[in-house]
Amino acid sequence: MATGDVNPELLRERAAATFNIRELTHLLDGGNEKTERRKELEKLFHEDPEFKTDVPQCYLTYSEAYADALQKCLKIYQKAMVLSDPREILTVADSILHDSTPVHVHFVMFVPALMGHANEEQQAKWLSDALTMKIVGSYAQTELGHGTFIRGLETRATYDPEREEFVLHTPNLSSIKWWPGSLGKTANHAIVLAQLYTKGKCYGIHPFMVQIRSMEDHTPLPGITVGEIGPKMGMRAADNGFLKLDNVRIPRENMLMKNAQVTKEGDYVKPASDKLNYGTMVFVRVLLLDMFAFNIARACTIAVRYSAVRRQSEITPGQGECQILDYQAQQYKLLPLVGLCHALRGMFANLMELYKQANQDLEMGNLQALPELHAISSGLKAFCSEMAAKGIETCRLACGGHGFLLISGLPRLYATTVAACTYEGENTVMYLQAARHVHRAHKKVRGLVASGLTQEVAWNQSQVDLIIASRATIQYYLGLNYFSWVEQASISEPLREVLLRLCHLYMLHGIYEQPGLFLVAGLREEHLEAMSAVITELLGKLRPDAVSLVDAFDHHDMVLCSALGSYDGRVYERMYQSALQAPLNKTQVHESYHRFLGPLMKSSL
Repeated sequence: MATGDVNPELLRERAAATFNIRELTHLLDGGNEKTERRKELEKLFHEDPEFKTDVPQCYLTYSEAYADALQKCLKIYQKAMVLSDPREILTVADSILHDSTPVHVHFVMFVPALMGHANEEQQAKWLSDALTMKIVGSYAQTELGHGTFIRGLETRATYDPEREEFVLHTPNLSSIKWWPGSLGKTANHAIVLAQLYTKGKCYGIHPFMVQIRSMEDHTPLPGITVGEIGPKMGMRAADNGFLKLDNVRIPRENMLMKNAQVTKEGDYVKPASDKLNYGTMVFVRVLLLDMFAFNIARACTIAVRYSAVRRQSEITPGQGECQILDYQAQQYKLLPLVGLCHALRGMFANLMELYKQANQDLEMGNLQALPELHAISSGLKAFCSEMAAKGIETCRLACGGHGFLLISGLPRLYATTVAACTYEGENTVMYLQAARHVHRAHKKVRGLVASGLTQEVAWNQSQVDLIIASRATIQYYLGLNYFSWVEQASISEPLREVLLRLCHLYMLHGIYEQPGLFLVAGLREEHLEAMSAVITELLGKLRPDAVSLVDAFDHHDMVLCSALGSYDGRVYERMYQSALQAPLNKTQVHESYHRFLGPLMKSSL
């Protein structure tokens, strides 16, 4: 972009940087090669006129948003067939399509579930078709009456040995599958989680491959009632659906049998370990960390750039209105959140390596690492989704009234992120799962058990303390990993100095915002006073680098999709042009005036 096109405020901010922005971008991406690969993909799509829209997406109707996203994500897939990693396709789709995508679950859950639960013969039958999208799948676990409590799911899969088939059935209203993405209008297959019954005995939840729509005309198959659940707070293009099964028969071989099996005669062969079920859940939660980091980074980019452009009121009377980023309160809102972005990026990289190692161990028959990794990923999913959602809302509020507009991009980011506080495990339950691995939190439970309560009742009566302990443990784990990530990085000293300041600010801010917990643990009032002074000093030192820190996230304007946060900083021009495109402005006089307001004004009431 030509220098003359950029708001002078942002030019001054970028000139003040004390570190090399590109060096930080390489670090955040995981290396120079990954940065180049990302930019290669961006060039492939962001410069393609097919992916550019003249009208802001928020002006599309519900149905138009779904159709637009489906068309674009299929074009993305067709252009990206040369890519070897389906996750790259997903990354591109998520960066271009801002209300999720109709095939998100296909790549994030359906394909990984096939890899994790289907045996070699089943993978040979379905996996290639899934990767080439000859079949499009959903992952049907959650029901109208049950979500996080998987053991309580009511959908049944009863084995019929005479016909060597499973009969899948939703016995009542609460057992209808509800919420699975891609199920509403897109998927033609689903991996259905159901209670397995054979020879009159229930063996718990198992996955089954079920075709739900015709491969010829996409109509529901006999016994299948399927549809979309309706508008949500966000993620309009994700066709979350419902599925009712009325004694639907599938071949015995459609039970995914990599771990557990049912023989032709109906005998159940149990898996080597129940821990094998952790794999897919852990993988999805690792990917969620990447999404949280991506979304909070976009929100910070929008809010910090806007704060550098927006001028409001005076700090010193008579010296003119100042940038709102010069206000300490604004810095306190935003700069620790930039630190959170870095903490999440470092944690994602670390957790992905732990997952890969655990997966290798799993292939060798070693299951020891999975339970702990499951607990860590559960706690991180809860804490990071909570912090990211709160952080994005803080960014929205930091932009004042303009942040309330959909064209700011912030409400959409918030809605997308806050949804993760309940899907893939409701956060309270996730904290409690992690708490089982927190030794100190068990002291109260043991004391209650000693007083005569059962283990289960004692656990219930300790839940508040357990969640607090779990949250604190994850916060410590995240901060420790963040510090190690910065310390061990191969970077220049100027960049390390800036990142250590940001790291210290992030961790001190976490303590300062909840002093009660630390005062109980031995922190004294004078410590808090000293901490306040250090935070003030860090804010002042980081202020000149604020815009450059968010520039280093290197988010294309098409990714940000924000009138407030574009690279050129032309906030007011973009807001005005967007307003002119609003559907209500297509005519000077809306037709409802002639139908309602005009007649009333001219009446003789």
